[in-house]
Amino acid sequence: MSVKLRKLNVWQISREYAGIAEAGGVKNVVCSLSEQLVEDENEVTLFIPLYGCTNLASIKDFDIVSDYTSYITVAGSEYKVSYGRAYCDKIKVIFIISSHFIEKMNIYTYTELEERITPSHIRGQGHIDAPLLETLFQKAVLDYAVHFSEFPDIIHCHDATTALIPVFASELPQYEELAGNTRFVVTIHNAGPAYHHEFPSLKEAVNYTDLPVKVLEKGRRGDFIEPYLLAGFYSYLTTVSPWYADELMDPENANTDGLSKLFYNKKIKITGITNGIDYEKYNPENTAISMLPFPFSPEKHIFTGKYKSRDLFMDYYSRNDHGSRMKKSIHSITSGVDQFGFIDAKPDCVYFSYHGRIVHQKGIDIWAGAIPKVLKQCPYSRFIITGQGAQELENKQIALTEQFPGKVLFLRGYEKTLARLCVAASDFIVLPSFFEPCGLEDFIASIYGTIPIAHGTGGLKKIKNGETGFLFSPNDSETLSELIVSIAQKKHENSSAFDEMMSAAAQYVHTIYSWKQVVQNEYIPLYENLIEPTEK
Repeated sequence: MSVKLRKLNVWQISREYAGIAEAGGVKNVVCSLSEQLVEDENEVTLFIPLYGCTNLASIKDFDIVSDYTSYITVAGSEYKVSYGRAYCDKIKVIFIISSHFIEKMNIYTYTELEERITPSHIRGQGHIDAPLLETLFQKAVLDYAVHFSEFPDIIHCHDATTALIPVFASELPQYEELAGNTRFVVTIHNAGPAYHHEFPSLKEAVNYTDLPVKVLEKGRRGDFIEPYLLAGFYSYLTTVSPWYADELMDPENANTDGLSKLFYNKKIKITGITNGIDYEKYNPENTAISMLPFPFSPEKHIFTGKYKSRDLFMDYYSRNDHGSRMKKSIHSITSGVDQFGFIDAKPDCVYFSYHGRIVHQKGIDIWAGAIPKVLKQCPYSRFIITGQGAQELENKQIALTEQFPGKVLFLRGYEKTLARLCVAASDFIVLPSFFEPCGLEDFIASIYGTIPIAHGTGGLKKIKNGETGFLFSPNDSETLSELIVSIAQKKHENSSAFDEMMSAAAQYVHTIYSWKQVVQNEYIPLYENLIEPTEK
Protein backbone atom coordinates (compact mmCIF):
# COMPACT_ATOMS: atom_id res chain seq x y z
CA MET A 1 0.00 0.00 0.00
CA SER A 2 1.35 3.43 -0.94
CA VAL A 3 2.17 6.16 1.56
CA LYS A 4 0.22 9.26 0.63
CA LEU A 5 2.43 12.28 0.08
CA ARG A 6 -0.17 14.94 0.88
CA LYS A 7 -3.82 15.78 0.72
CA LEU A 8 -5.01 15.83 -2.88
CA ASN A 9 -7.52 18.17 -4.49
CA VAL A 10 -9.35 16.19 -7.19
CA TRP A 11 -12.19 17.22 -9.49
CA GLN A 12 -14.36 14.45 -10.89
CA ILE A 13 -16.12 15.44 -14.13
CA SER A 14 -19.01 13.20 -15.14
CA ARG A 15 -22.40 13.26 -16.82
CA GLU A 16 -23.70 10.77 -14.21
CA TYR A 17 -23.32 9.91 -10.53
CA ALA A 18 -25.02 7.28 -8.38
CA GLY A 19 -27.99 8.66 -6.47
CA ILE A 20 -27.98 11.97 -8.37
CA ALA A 21 -28.20 11.21 -12.10
CA GLU A 22 -28.10 7.53 -13.06
CA ALA A 23 -27.54 5.86 -16.42
CA GLY A 24 -24.85 3.17 -16.86
CA GLY A 25 -22.00 1.79 -14.79
CA VAL A 26 -20.07 5.08 -14.88
CA LYS A 27 -22.31 6.42 -12.11
CA ASN A 28 -21.10 3.75 -9.67
CA VAL A 29 -17.43 4.18 -10.50
CA VAL A 30 -17.43 7.97 -10.09
CA CYS A 31 -19.43 7.78 -6.88
CA SER A 32 -17.36 5.07 -5.19
CA LEU A 33 -14.05 6.57 -6.33
CA SER A 34 -15.07 9.98 -4.98
CA GLU A 35 -16.33 8.59 -1.68
CA GLN A 36 -13.16 6.59 -1.06
CA LEU A 37 -10.91 9.54 -1.91
CA VAL A 38 -12.79 11.63 0.65
CA GLU A 39 -12.59 8.84 3.21
CA ASP A 40 -8.82 8.90 2.68
CA GLU A 41 -8.84 12.63 3.58
CA ASN A 42 -8.61 14.09 0.10
CA GLU A 43 -10.74 16.94 -1.21
CA VAL A 44 -13.15 16.00 -4.01
CA THR A 45 -15.44 18.17 -6.14
CA LEU A 46 -17.95 16.65 -8.56
CA PHE A 47 -19.03 18.62 -11.64
CA ILE A 48 -22.28 17.41 -13.19
CA PRO A 49 -25.16 18.95 -15.19
CA LEU A 50 -28.49 19.67 -13.52
CA TYR A 51 -31.04 17.62 -15.49
CA GLY A 52 -34.79 17.45 -15.39
CA CYS A 53 -34.30 13.95 -13.97
CA THR A 54 -31.74 14.92 -11.31
CA ASN A 55 -32.47 13.40 -7.89
CA LEU A 56 -31.71 15.94 -5.16
CA ALA A 57 -32.66 13.68 -2.23
CA SER A 58 -29.02 13.21 -1.19
CA ILE A 59 -28.05 16.84 -1.89
CA LYS A 60 -27.59 19.28 0.98
CA ASP A 61 -26.92 23.02 1.21
CA PHE A 62 -27.82 23.67 -2.43
CA ASP A 63 -27.22 27.28 -3.38
CA ILE A 64 -27.09 29.11 -6.70
CA VAL A 65 -23.83 30.96 -7.34
CA SER A 66 -25.16 34.50 -7.45
CA ASP A 67 -21.99 36.38 -8.36
CA TYR A 68 -21.12 34.65 -11.64
CA THR A 69 -22.82 33.53 -14.84
CA SER A 70 -21.01 32.14 -17.87
CA TYR A 71 -21.87 33.04 -21.45
CA ILE A 72 -20.39 30.31 -23.61
CA THR A 73 -20.26 30.36 -27.39
CA VAL A 74 -20.92 27.04 -29.09
CA ALA A 75 -21.54 26.64 -32.83
CA GLY A 76 -21.87 30.38 -33.28
CA SER A 77 -24.51 30.93 -30.59
CA GLU A 78 -24.14 32.17 -27.04
CA TYR A 79 -25.53 30.11 -24.16
CA LYS A 80 -26.10 31.21 -20.58
CA VAL A 81 -24.79 28.87 -17.90
CA SER A 82 -25.29 29.26 -14.16
CA TYR A 83 -23.77 27.23 -11.34
CA GLY A 84 -25.13 25.63 -8.20
CA ARG A 85 -23.02 24.63 -5.22
CA ALA A 86 -24.02 21.83 -2.88
CA TYR A 87 -22.78 18.81 -0.96
CA CYS A 88 -23.42 15.10 -1.31
CA ASP A 89 -22.13 13.76 1.99
CA LYS A 90 -18.58 15.21 2.14
CA ILE A 91 -18.25 15.64 -1.60
CA LYS A 92 -18.64 19.14 -2.95
CA VAL A 93 -20.92 19.28 -5.98
CA ILE A 94 -20.98 21.95 -8.67
CA PHE A 95 -24.07 21.73 -10.85
CA ILE A 96 -23.85 23.11 -14.38
CA ILE A 97 -27.22 24.79 -14.94
CA SER A 98 -28.56 25.39 -18.44
CA SER A 99 -32.05 25.14 -19.88
CA HIS A 100 -30.71 22.62 -22.39
CA PHE A 101 -29.91 20.19 -19.59
CA ILE A 102 -32.91 20.96 -17.39
CA GLU A 103 -35.32 20.05 -20.20
CA LYS A 104 -33.81 16.55 -20.47
CA MET A 105 -35.67 13.78 -18.63
CA ASN A 106 -32.88 11.27 -19.14
CA ILE A 107 -29.11 11.67 -19.25
CA TYR A 108 -28.22 10.47 -22.73
CA THR A 109 -31.45 9.39 -24.43
CA TYR A 110 -35.08 10.42 -24.81
CA THR A 111 -37.82 8.94 -22.65
CA GLU A 112 -41.24 7.67 -23.65
CA LEU A 113 -42.81 10.84 -22.24
CA GLU A 114 -40.50 13.05 -24.32
CA GLU A 115 -41.43 11.08 -27.43
CA ARG A 116 -45.13 11.61 -26.72
CA ILE A 117 -44.54 15.35 -26.40
CA THR A 118 -42.20 15.58 -29.40
CA PRO A 119 -42.52 12.59 -31.79
CA SER A 120 -39.09 13.25 -33.33
CA HIS A 121 -37.50 12.64 -29.89
CA ILE A 122 -37.64 8.85 -30.16
CA ARG A 123 -37.47 6.83 -26.93
CA GLY A 124 -34.05 5.29 -26.44
CA GLN A 125 -32.30 7.39 -29.07
CA GLY A 126 -29.59 9.91 -28.21
CA HIS A 127 -30.35 13.59 -27.79
CA ILE A 128 -30.41 15.51 -31.05
CA ASP A 129 -28.38 18.32 -29.47
CA ALA A 130 -25.78 15.99 -27.88
CA PRO A 131 -22.74 17.84 -29.37
CA LEU A 132 -24.04 21.10 -27.89
CA LEU A 133 -24.66 19.52 -24.49
CA GLU A 134 -21.21 17.98 -24.31
CA THR A 135 -19.31 21.05 -25.46
CA LEU A 136 -21.32 23.35 -23.21
CA PHE A 137 -20.75 21.17 -20.17
CA GLN A 138 -17.00 20.85 -20.68
CA LYS A 139 -16.39 24.55 -21.34
CA ALA A 140 -18.59 25.48 -18.37
CA VAL A 141 -16.33 23.45 -16.07
CA LEU A 142 -13.27 25.28 -17.37
CA ASP A 143 -14.97 28.69 -17.18
CA TYR A 144 -15.73 28.03 -13.52
CA ALA A 145 -12.13 27.06 -12.76
CA VAL A 146 -10.62 30.09 -14.44
CA HIS A 147 -13.12 32.62 -13.09
CA PHE A 148 -12.72 31.48 -9.48
CA SER A 149 -9.00 30.70 -9.88
CA GLU A 150 -9.58 27.19 -8.62
CA PHE A 151 -6.85 24.94 -9.96
CA PRO A 152 -7.07 21.42 -8.49
CA ASP A 153 -4.20 18.97 -8.53
CA ILE A 154 -6.13 16.60 -10.78
CA ILE A 155 -9.10 16.96 -13.09
CA HIS A 156 -10.37 13.44 -13.69
CA CYS A 157 -12.66 13.26 -16.76
CA HIS A 158 -14.95 10.28 -17.22
CA ASP A 159 -15.83 8.91 -20.67
CA ALA A 160 -15.91 10.57 -24.08
CA THR A 161 -18.48 13.19 -23.03
CA THR A 162 -15.77 14.92 -20.95
CA ALA A 163 -12.61 13.86 -22.83
CA LEU A 164 -12.07 17.23 -24.56
CA ILE A 165 -11.56 19.14 -21.30
CA PRO A 166 -7.74 18.66 -21.31
CA VAL A 167 -7.67 19.59 -25.00
CA PHE A 168 -9.62 22.80 -24.40
CA ALA A 169 -7.41 23.63 -21.41
CA SER A 170 -4.24 23.22 -23.45
CA GLU A 171 -5.29 24.73 -26.77
CA LEU A 172 -7.78 27.53 -26.02
CA PRO A 173 -6.01 30.63 -24.65
CA GLN A 174 -8.72 31.51 -22.14
CA TYR A 175 -7.96 28.30 -20.21
CA GLU A 176 -4.18 28.21 -20.41
CA GLU A 177 -3.72 29.21 -16.75
CA LEU A 178 -5.57 26.06 -15.71
CA ALA A 179 -3.45 23.86 -17.96
CA GLY A 180 -0.32 25.20 -16.30
CA ASN A 181 -1.49 24.29 -12.79
CA THR A 182 -3.46 21.07 -13.14
CA ARG A 183 -2.91 17.54 -14.41
CA PHE A 184 -5.57 15.67 -16.36
CA VAL A 185 -6.76 12.07 -16.33
CA VAL A 186 -9.32 10.72 -18.81
CA THR A 187 -10.90 7.34 -18.10
CA ILE A 188 -12.33 5.32 -20.98
CA HIS A 189 -15.25 3.41 -19.50
CA ASN A 190 -16.33 2.01 -22.86
CA ALA A 191 -14.86 2.47 -26.34
CA GLY A 192 -17.45 0.41 -28.14
CA PRO A 193 -18.88 1.81 -31.39
CA ALA A 194 -21.82 3.53 -29.70
CA TYR A 195 -19.76 5.25 -27.02
CA HIS A 196 -17.25 7.45 -28.85
CA HIS A 197 -19.34 10.65 -28.99
CA GLU A 198 -17.31 11.52 -32.03
CA PHE A 199 -17.90 14.46 -34.37
CA PRO A 200 -19.02 13.27 -37.84
CA SER A 201 -16.68 15.67 -39.65
CA LEU A 202 -13.80 18.07 -39.18
CA LYS A 203 -16.08 20.96 -40.12
CA GLU A 204 -18.56 20.12 -37.38
CA ALA A 205 -15.78 19.62 -34.83
CA VAL A 206 -14.37 23.08 -35.62
CA ASN A 207 -17.86 24.57 -35.42
CA TYR A 208 -18.61 23.17 -31.98
CA THR A 209 -15.22 23.25 -30.28
CA ASP A 210 -13.43 26.32 -31.73
CA LEU A 211 -10.26 24.22 -31.65
CA PRO A 212 -7.68 24.79 -34.42
CA VAL A 213 -7.81 22.44 -37.39
CA LYS A 214 -4.24 21.28 -36.75
CA VAL A 215 -5.28 20.19 -33.26
CA LEU A 216 -8.44 18.40 -34.35
CA GLU A 217 -6.53 16.59 -37.09
CA LYS A 218 -4.73 14.64 -34.35
CA GLY A 219 -8.04 13.02 -33.50
CA ARG A 220 -9.07 12.06 -37.01
CA ARG A 221 -10.47 8.61 -37.70
CA GLY A 222 -11.48 8.73 -41.32
CA ASP A 223 -14.01 11.55 -41.52
CA PHE A 224 -14.65 11.44 -37.77
CA ILE A 225 -12.95 13.42 -35.00
CA GLU A 226 -12.51 11.30 -31.88
CA PRO A 227 -12.47 12.87 -28.37
CA TYR A 228 -10.75 9.81 -26.88
CA LEU A 229 -7.97 9.97 -29.42
CA LEU A 230 -7.44 13.71 -28.91
CA ALA A 231 -7.38 13.21 -25.14
CA GLY A 232 -4.46 10.82 -25.55
CA PHE A 233 -2.20 13.73 -26.54
CA TYR A 234 -3.20 15.99 -23.63
CA SER A 235 -3.92 13.76 -20.64
CA TYR A 236 -3.12 10.48 -18.95
CA LEU A 237 -5.49 7.83 -20.32
CA THR A 238 -6.82 5.06 -18.13
CA THR A 239 -9.47 2.42 -18.57
CA VAL A 240 -11.34 0.16 -16.21
CA SER A 241 -9.28 -3.03 -16.33
CA PRO A 242 -5.80 -4.02 -17.53
CA TRP A 243 -7.33 -6.60 -19.89
CA TYR A 244 -9.44 -3.92 -21.57
CA ALA A 245 -6.37 -1.67 -21.79
CA ASP A 246 -4.63 -4.44 -23.75
CA GLU A 247 -7.66 -4.74 -26.03
CA LEU A 248 -7.78 -0.97 -26.61
CA MET A 249 -4.18 -1.03 -27.81
CA ASP A 250 -4.65 -4.12 -29.99
CA PRO A 251 -4.71 -3.04 -33.66
CA GLU A 252 -6.77 -6.13 -34.53
CA ASN A 253 -9.56 -5.32 -32.05
CA ALA A 254 -12.83 -5.28 -34.01
CA ASN A 255 -14.92 -3.81 -31.19
CA THR A 256 -13.78 -0.17 -31.25
CA ASP A 257 -14.60 0.90 -34.82
CA GLY A 258 -10.90 1.24 -35.58
CA LEU A 259 -10.01 3.35 -32.55
CA SER A 260 -7.69 0.73 -31.05
CA LYS A 261 -5.64 0.63 -34.26
CA LEU A 262 -5.12 4.40 -33.99
CA PHE A 263 -4.11 4.14 -30.33
CA TYR A 264 -1.57 1.51 -31.39
CA ASN A 265 -0.25 3.41 -34.41
CA LYS A 266 0.10 6.68 -32.49
CA LYS A 267 1.72 4.87 -29.52
CA ILE A 268 -0.79 6.25 -27.04
CA LYS A 269 -0.44 4.64 -23.63
CA ILE A 270 -3.52 3.46 -21.73
CA THR A 271 -3.31 2.20 -18.14
CA GLY A 272 -5.87 -0.30 -16.90
CA ILE A 273 -7.13 -0.02 -13.33
CA THR A 274 -9.84 -2.54 -12.52
CA ASN A 275 -12.92 -0.97 -10.97
CA GLY A 276 -13.67 -1.88 -7.39
CA ILE A 277 -17.00 -2.50 -5.77
CA ASP A 278 -18.36 -1.03 -2.57
CA TYR A 279 -19.29 -4.26 -0.81
CA GLU A 280 -21.19 -2.47 1.93
CA LYS A 281 -23.70 -1.15 -0.61
CA TYR A 282 -24.68 -4.75 -1.44
CA ASN A 283 -23.97 -6.64 1.79
CA PRO A 284 -26.42 -9.59 1.83
CA GLU A 285 -26.22 -9.88 5.61
CA ASN A 286 -28.04 -6.56 5.94
CA THR A 287 -31.43 -6.52 4.21
CA ALA A 288 -31.77 -2.76 4.64
CA ILE A 289 -28.69 -2.41 2.41
CA SER A 290 -29.09 -5.37 0.05
CA MET A 291 -32.85 -4.74 -0.40
CA LEU A 292 -33.29 -8.52 -0.46
CA PRO A 293 -36.07 -10.11 1.62
CA PHE A 294 -33.83 -12.35 3.74
CA PRO A 295 -30.24 -12.09 5.04
CA PHE A 296 -27.52 -14.57 4.12
CA SER A 297 -23.73 -14.74 3.73
CA PRO A 298 -22.02 -16.77 1.01
CA GLU A 299 -18.66 -15.84 2.56
CA LYS A 300 -19.70 -17.63 5.75
CA HIS A 301 -21.43 -20.52 3.94
CA ILE A 302 -24.84 -19.28 5.12
CA PHE A 303 -27.19 -19.79 2.17
CA THR A 304 -30.61 -20.22 3.78
CA GLY A 305 -31.69 -16.62 3.15
CA LYS A 306 -30.65 -16.87 -0.51
CA TYR A 307 -32.90 -19.84 -1.07
CA LYS A 308 -35.78 -18.31 0.91
CA SER A 309 -35.46 -15.26 -1.36
CA ARG A 310 -35.58 -17.60 -4.35
CA ASP A 311 -38.73 -19.32 -3.08
CA LEU A 312 -40.46 -15.97 -2.70
CA PHE A 313 -39.42 -14.86 -6.18
CA MET A 314 -40.34 -18.12 -7.89
CA ASP A 315 -43.68 -18.32 -6.09
CA TYR A 316 -44.59 -14.85 -7.35
CA TYR A 317 -43.57 -15.57 -10.95
CA SER A 318 -44.94 -19.12 -11.05
CA ARG A 319 -47.79 -18.12 -13.36
CA ASN A 320 -48.91 -15.23 -15.52
CA ASP A 321 -51.94 -14.37 -13.39
CA HIS A 322 -50.67 -13.97 -9.83
CA GLY A 323 -54.21 -14.00 -8.43
CA SER A 324 -54.40 -14.95 -4.77
CA ARG A 325 -50.74 -15.91 -4.72
CA MET A 326 -49.61 -12.31 -5.22
CA LYS A 327 -46.97 -11.37 -2.71
CA LYS A 328 -47.14 -7.70 -1.83
CA SER A 329 -43.44 -7.63 -0.95
CA ILE A 330 -42.60 -8.29 -4.60
CA HIS A 331 -45.60 -6.62 -6.21
CA SER A 332 -44.46 -3.29 -4.73
CA ILE A 333 -41.20 -3.39 -6.73
CA THR A 334 -42.58 -4.44 -10.11
CA SER A 335 -43.86 -1.04 -11.21
CA GLY A 336 -42.65 -0.21 -14.71
CA VAL A 337 -41.44 -3.76 -15.35
CA ASP A 338 -43.31 -5.87 -17.94
CA GLN A 339 -43.55 -9.63 -17.39
CA PHE A 340 -43.33 -12.14 -20.23
CA GLY A 341 -43.57 -15.83 -19.44
CA PHE A 342 -43.46 -17.47 -16.03
CA ILE A 343 -41.45 -19.98 -14.02
CA ASP A 344 -42.53 -23.54 -13.34
CA ALA A 345 -40.39 -23.99 -10.24
CA LYS A 346 -39.51 -27.44 -8.91
CA PRO A 347 -37.08 -28.49 -6.15
CA ASP A 348 -34.56 -29.94 -8.61
CA CYS A 349 -34.46 -26.97 -11.00
CA VAL A 350 -31.20 -25.17 -11.80
CA TYR A 351 -31.56 -21.42 -12.33
CA PHE A 352 -29.61 -19.26 -14.77
CA SER A 353 -30.11 -15.50 -15.09
CA TYR A 354 -29.08 -12.62 -17.27
CA HIS A 355 -29.27 -9.07 -15.98
CA GLY A 356 -28.19 -6.06 -18.01
CA ARG A 357 -28.85 -4.09 -21.14
CA ILE A 358 -30.56 -5.98 -23.96
CA VAL A 359 -28.05 -4.92 -26.61
CA HIS A 360 -25.75 -6.64 -29.09
CA GLN A 361 -22.58 -5.91 -27.07
CA LYS A 362 -23.87 -8.08 -24.23
CA GLY A 363 -24.10 -11.18 -26.43
CA ILE A 364 -27.88 -11.48 -26.18
CA ASP A 365 -28.00 -13.45 -29.45
CA ILE A 366 -25.48 -15.92 -28.00
CA TRP A 367 -27.66 -16.30 -24.89
CA ALA A 368 -30.85 -16.71 -26.95
CA GLY A 369 -29.21 -19.31 -29.16
CA ALA A 370 -27.92 -21.33 -26.20
CA ILE A 371 -31.20 -21.65 -24.27
CA PRO A 372 -32.97 -24.10 -26.64
CA LYS A 373 -29.83 -26.26 -26.81
CA VAL A 374 -29.60 -26.41 -23.01
CA LEU A 375 -33.28 -27.17 -22.47
CA LYS A 376 -33.11 -30.04 -24.96
CA GLN A 377 -30.60 -31.82 -22.71
CA CYS A 378 -31.49 -30.31 -19.33
CA PRO A 379 -35.27 -29.71 -19.18
CA TYR A 380 -34.94 -28.91 -15.47
CA SER A 381 -33.01 -25.71 -16.30
CA ARG A 382 -34.76 -22.37 -15.85
CA PHE A 383 -33.79 -19.01 -17.36
CA ILE A 384 -34.52 -15.50 -16.04
CA ILE A 385 -33.83 -12.41 -18.15
CA THR A 386 -34.00 -8.91 -16.70
CA GLY A 387 -33.30 -5.70 -18.60
CA GLN A 388 -34.28 -3.51 -21.50
CA GLY A 389 -32.75 -2.24 -24.72
CA ALA A 390 -33.05 -2.79 -28.45
CA GLN A 391 -36.62 -3.71 -29.39
CA GLU A 392 -35.68 -6.46 -31.83
CA LEU A 393 -33.56 -8.15 -29.15
CA GLU A 394 -36.30 -7.71 -26.56
CA ASN A 395 -38.66 -9.45 -28.99
CA LYS A 396 -36.30 -12.43 -29.17
CA GLN A 397 -36.50 -12.82 -25.39
CA ILE A 398 -40.29 -12.61 -25.57
CA ALA A 399 -40.30 -15.31 -28.23
CA LEU A 400 -38.28 -17.61 -25.95
CA THR A 401 -40.87 -17.24 -23.18
CA GLU A 402 -43.55 -18.32 -25.67
CA GLN A 403 -41.50 -21.20 -27.06
CA PHE A 404 -40.62 -22.56 -23.61
CA PRO A 405 -43.54 -21.80 -21.26
CA GLY A 406 -42.62 -22.20 -17.62
CA LYS A 407 -38.92 -22.36 -18.38
CA VAL A 408 -38.05 -18.82 -19.49
CA LEU A 409 -39.07 -15.58 -17.76
CA PHE A 410 -38.36 -12.14 -19.23
CA LEU A 411 -38.80 -9.04 -17.06
CA ARG A 412 -38.51 -6.06 -19.37
CA GLY A 413 -37.51 -2.84 -17.66
CA TYR A 414 -35.43 -1.92 -14.65
CA GLU A 415 -36.11 -1.63 -10.94
CA LYS A 416 -33.05 -1.89 -8.70
CA THR A 417 -34.57 -4.01 -5.93
CA LEU A 418 -36.16 -6.45 -8.36
CA ALA A 419 -32.97 -6.68 -10.40
CA ARG A 420 -30.97 -7.62 -7.31
CA LEU A 421 -33.56 -10.22 -6.35
CA CYS A 422 -33.44 -11.79 -9.82
CA VAL A 423 -29.69 -12.21 -9.50
CA ALA A 424 -29.74 -13.43 -5.89
CA ALA A 425 -32.48 -15.97 -6.67
CA SER A 426 -30.37 -17.64 -9.35
CA ASP A 427 -27.64 -20.26 -9.12
CA PHE A 428 -25.63 -18.79 -12.01
CA ILE A 429 -25.49 -15.54 -13.96
CA VAL A 430 -24.58 -15.77 -17.65
CA LEU A 431 -22.53 -12.94 -19.22
CA PRO A 432 -21.79 -13.65 -22.90
CA SER A 433 -20.56 -10.13 -23.74
CA PHE A 434 -18.61 -9.67 -26.97
CA PHE A 435 -16.56 -7.06 -25.10
CA GLU A 436 -16.75 -5.87 -21.52
CA PRO A 437 -14.43 -3.13 -20.24
CA CYS A 438 -14.73 -4.15 -16.58
CA GLY A 439 -18.04 -5.73 -15.64
CA LEU A 440 -20.11 -5.05 -12.54
CA GLU A 441 -22.69 -7.81 -12.78
CA ASP A 442 -20.15 -10.53 -12.04
CA PHE A 443 -19.14 -8.63 -8.88
CA ILE A 444 -22.72 -8.27 -7.64
CA ALA A 445 -23.61 -11.85 -8.50
CA SER A 446 -20.58 -13.17 -6.62
CA ILE A 447 -21.52 -11.18 -3.52
CA TYR A 448 -24.97 -12.79 -3.66
CA GLY A 449 -23.63 -16.33 -4.09
CA THR A 450 -24.55 -16.48 -7.78
CA ILE A 451 -21.69 -17.91 -9.81
CA PRO A 452 -20.73 -16.04 -13.02
CA ILE A 453 -20.43 -17.83 -16.36
CA ALA A 454 -18.77 -15.35 -18.72
CA HIS A 455 -17.11 -14.96 -22.08
CA GLY A 456 -13.38 -14.52 -21.43
CA THR A 457 -13.06 -10.93 -22.60
CA GLY A 458 -11.95 -7.62 -21.10
CA GLY A 459 -12.67 -7.12 -17.42
CA LEU A 460 -14.57 -10.40 -17.18
CA LYS A 461 -11.14 -12.05 -17.17
CA LYS A 462 -10.89 -11.09 -13.52
CA ILE A 463 -13.04 -14.17 -12.89
CA LYS A 464 -10.73 -17.04 -11.90
CA ASN A 465 -11.85 -19.86 -14.16
CA GLY A 466 -12.89 -22.90 -12.16
CA GLU A 467 -12.33 -21.10 -8.84
CA THR A 468 -14.65 -18.08 -8.68
CA GLY A 469 -16.69 -18.77 -11.82
CA PHE A 470 -16.38 -20.04 -15.36
CA LEU A 471 -14.93 -18.47 -18.52
CA PHE A 472 -15.63 -19.68 -22.03
CA SER A 473 -14.34 -18.96 -25.53
CA PRO A 474 -15.08 -18.70 -28.41
CA ASN A 475 -18.22 -16.68 -27.82
CA ASP A 476 -20.84 -18.71 -29.63
CA SER A 477 -24.05 -20.41 -28.54
CA GLU A 478 -22.64 -23.92 -29.05
CA THR A 479 -19.70 -23.35 -26.71
CA LEU A 480 -21.88 -21.58 -24.14
CA SER A 481 -24.60 -24.25 -24.22
CA GLU A 482 -22.07 -27.07 -23.75
CA LEU A 483 -20.66 -25.33 -20.68
CA ILE A 484 -24.08 -24.60 -19.20
CA VAL A 485 -25.18 -28.22 -19.77
CA SER A 486 -22.15 -29.59 -17.93
CA ILE A 487 -22.71 -27.16 -15.05
CA ALA A 488 -26.45 -27.79 -14.89
CA GLN A 489 -25.97 -31.56 -14.84
CA LYS A 490 -23.45 -31.33 -12.01
CA LYS A 491 -25.70 -29.01 -9.99
CA HIS A 492 -28.74 -31.21 -10.67
CA GLU A 493 -26.95 -34.31 -9.42
CA ASN A 494 -25.56 -32.59 -6.33
CA SER A 495 -27.29 -29.43 -5.10
CA SER A 496 -24.29 -28.42 -2.96
CA ALA A 497 -21.69 -29.11 -5.67
CA PHE A 498 -20.78 -25.43 -6.05
CA ASP A 499 -21.06 -24.24 -2.43
CA GLU A 500 -17.29 -23.88 -2.04
CA MET A 501 -17.05 -21.87 -5.26
CA MET A 502 -19.90 -19.61 -4.12
CA SER A 503 -18.03 -18.87 -0.92
CA ALA A 504 -14.66 -18.41 -2.66
CA ALA A 505 -16.14 -15.99 -5.21
CA ALA A 506 -17.76 -13.80 -2.55
CA GLN A 507 -14.52 -13.67 -0.53
CA TYR A 508 -12.45 -12.91 -3.65
CA VAL A 509 -14.57 -9.92 -4.64
CA HIS A 510 -14.80 -8.57 -1.10
CA THR A 511 -11.10 -8.74 -0.29
CA ILE A 512 -9.36 -8.08 -3.63
CA TYR A 513 -11.68 -5.61 -5.31
CA SER A 514 -12.84 -3.30 -2.55
CA TRP A 515 -12.68 0.36 -3.57
CA LYS A 516 -10.43 1.02 -0.59
CA GLN A 517 -7.79 -1.28 -2.07
CA VAL A 518 -8.22 0.11 -5.60
CA VAL A 519 -7.99 3.76 -4.55
CA GLN A 520 -5.08 3.39 -2.13
CA ASN A 521 -3.04 1.04 -4.31
CA GLU A 522 -3.83 2.43 -7.77
CA TYR A 523 -5.47 5.85 -8.00
CA ILE A 524 -3.62 7.76 -5.29
CA PRO A 525 -0.17 6.65 -6.57
CA LEU A 526 -1.27 7.58 -10.10
CA TYR A 527 -2.42 11.04 -9.07
CA GLU A 528 0.70 11.66 -7.00
CA ASN A 529 3.04 10.60 -9.77
CA LEU A 530 1.32 12.97 -12.20
CA ILE A 531 1.78 15.85 -9.78
CA GLU A 532 5.32 14.95 -8.74
CA PRO A 533 6.74 12.55 -11.36
CA THR A 534 9.13 9.91 -10.10
CA GLU A 535 12.66 10.53 -11.34
CA LYS A 536 14.07 7.76 -13.50
